[in-house]
Amino acid sequence: MNNYYVTAFIEDHGQRRPFSLRIEGPFETAESNEFYCRIESPELLGKEFNVYGENGSQTKELALKFVEICLQGKKVYNAEGNTLELEPWAA
Repeated sequence: MNNYYVTAFIEDHGQRRPFSLRIEGPFETAESNEFYCRIESPELLGKEFNVYGENGSQTKELALKFVEICLQGKKVYNAEGNTLELEPWAA
């Protein structure tokens, strides 16, 4: 298991504010042999979300895709003010 972290700034409706993203997992569910990742981004989502998949790599891909969809129409910047693209989640 390796986690995905981003600390940056987000611009939405002309307002720029701090942005954090943490995706943990993938974890295997005990009852169904599925996997899930836990997504935490208070500024973007407001609450934690779990994303499920058939295997670890698919679940990581789906979790990152979910975040990208939520970020549509918003800009993410690093501390220097440069546009930040979410990097693929390495295995």
